[in-house]
Amino acid sequence: MDLLPTRPTGHRILIAPTAGGGCRARQENFPDHRPDIAELSDGMACPRSAEIADPGRQSDIAGKASDGERWEKGDTRMLLKVDPVDSFSGTFRVPSSKPETQRAILTGTLAEGTSRVYNDLRCDETETMKNACRAFGATITEHDGYLEILGIGGNLPHIRRVIQSRGSGLVFRVMTALASVLPSPVVVTGDATLRNRVMEPLLEALRELGADIESIVSENKAPVVNWGRGLKGGTCRLPGDISSQFITAVLFAAPLADLPVKIEVTGEVFSQSYIRQTLASLTAAGIKVSASEDMRSYQVEPSTYQAQDVTTHEDYTSASYLLAAAALFPGRTVLTNVYGDSMQGEFAIVPILQQLGVDVTFDRATSSLTVDNPPDSMRGHFEVDVRDCPNIVPTLAALGAYVQGSLRVTGGRLTRFHKASRIEAMAAELTRAGVDIEVLYNDGVCDGFEVRGAQTYPGGVTLSSWGDHRIFMSLFVAGLRMQSANRFSGFEDVRLSFPTFMEEFAKAGVRTASVEDVEEENAPAGAVG
Repeated sequence: MDLLPTRPTGHRILIAPTAGGGCRARQENFPDHRPDIAELSDGMACPRSAEIADPGRQSDIAGKASDGERWEKGDTRMLLKVDPVDSFSGTFRVPSSKPETQRAILTGTLAEGTSRVYNDLRCDETETMKNACRAFGATITEHDGYLEILGIGGNLPHIRRVIQSRGSGLVFRVMTALASVLPSPVVVTGDATLRNRVMEPLLEALRELGADIESIVSENKAPVVNWGRGLKGGTCRLPGDISSQFITAVLFAAPLADLPVKIEVTGEVFSQSYIRQTLASLTAAGIKVSASEDMRSYQVEPSTYQAQDVTTHEDYTSASYLLAAAALFPGRTVLTNVYGDSMQGEFAIVPILQQLGVDVTFDRATSSLTVDNPPDSMRGHFEVDVRDCPNIVPTLAALGAYVQGSLRVTGGRLTRFHKASRIEAMAAELTRAGVDIEVLYNDGVCDGFEVRGAQTYPGGVTLSSWGDHRIFMSLFVAGLRMQSANRFSGFEDVRLSFPTFMEEFAKAGVRTASVEDVEEENAPAGAVG
C-alpha cells in the first residue's frame, strides 16, 4: 500500500500485522544506577559519564551523559514532576526544522554574498551551529523571523582557533571536515558526551582525501586538531550503518577540495532522508553533486557555494511528540507551522498514525495539520521499519505503550550511536513504569522492540532521560495517560531542539513542577486494563 503518493522521495512506510519474537529485555538487565536522577535528595552532584553503571548488552554505547559539561562542573540537576491529564486537545505550534536550519546556515556560511534563512529554528543546537560558523568567519545576524548570513565564499580564513561543538554530533563532524580545507590549524572540540561518540570512520575518510587530523586526547575521538593542510580529493569510504552525518560532513567539504571527491558507502545505508536533505541543500546552493540510486556512491566536483534565500519548514521529530499525545486521547488537535511536504524521514509519523486509526489531514491554505482521534483507535498488531526515521523511535515506544495489541519496531540499530542507546533507554524506563516491552536483536545488535500496550499504568515513578532530550520528551508523553504523576530527569535539555516544549504542552492543561527531594520508587506491578 502506498501511504504517501505525493511524497517527493517516494519513500514508503509500511505497517503490517506481525508475530512476536526477539529477546526479552527484562528489568534486571537494565542499570539500577541512573546518574542523572541519583542522589539528588542529598544535593550531591551527578557523577561523570565514566562512572555510569553498565547497562548490559550494547553497554559500550549506552547510558552516556549528553550534558557532560554541566556534570563536570558538578551542578545538581532538578527533576520535573508531571501530572497526568484526562484529555489532550487544542492548537499548538510545531517548531521549524532543526536539520533544515543547520544546513541552511552551513550553505550560507560557505557562500559568497548574503543569504537569508526564513522561519529558522532557534534552539541550543542551531545556536551552536551559528557560533561555529561565526568562528569559521561568517557574519550571522538574527532578525525577527529570519537570519541574515554574510558568507566567506572562497576566502578561506586563517582562523587559528577552537571551534566548540558542545553536544552536537553534526556540528563537530561538519566542522572537522570543513577545517581540513583551511590554511591554518583548527581545534574542534565538544562536551563529555560528544567525546565518547564514534568519530573514527569520518576521520579516516578525511585522511583518505588528504586531510591531516590528529586526536588530542583519545585516538580517533573528539577533540581533534586539524592541521589545515588542505583537502586534495580522491576517493574515500564510509560505513552506512553508523551515522549519516559522516556522509553529510564530507559532502559539505568536498566542493572545496582541490580535485573531485568520490564517496563510497559500505554496508546498508541508514537514515537516507538526512543525506537527501544534504544533497538538496548542496544542489540549491549551486554545488555539482550526484548520488547513485542506491545512495551508496556520491560524486562531488570542485564548485562554488552560491548565496540564496531559504525558508525552513516544520520539524517532524518535534511534531511527533504533539502527534503522539494527540493519539493517546480521543478528540481534535490542530498543529500550525505545518506545510505537509517534507524530505524528512520522520514524516513517517503521519502515515503511522493513520494506520493506527488516527485521522490526520493537512490544510495547505493555513499551513496546519488537524488530528481527529476516534475512541477506538490504536487497536491491532502493527509493524514499523524505522531505518529512515530513527529519531521517532522513542516516540513510537511511548505510543506503543497504549496500543491495544502490539507495536513492533525494527531497523533502529542506528540509534545505539545517538546521545543514548535509545531503544535500550526507552525499554528500561517503560519497563519501570509497568509496560510490557521487549528489546529485539538482529545479529546480536539492538535493532528494535515490541511493546504490548494497555489502557493505563499506575505511574508514580521516577524516569531517567539517560541524558537524551528525545528520551525525556517521549517519556513525558507516555506519562500523560498514567494514573498518577511521574518525575523525570533531563527536562532542561528540551532547549536543544524544542525550546517551547513545556509551553506547548501547557496549552493542553499539562501541569508541571520542578522538584529536588526524590526517593526512587520501585517499578509498579504492571499495566491497568
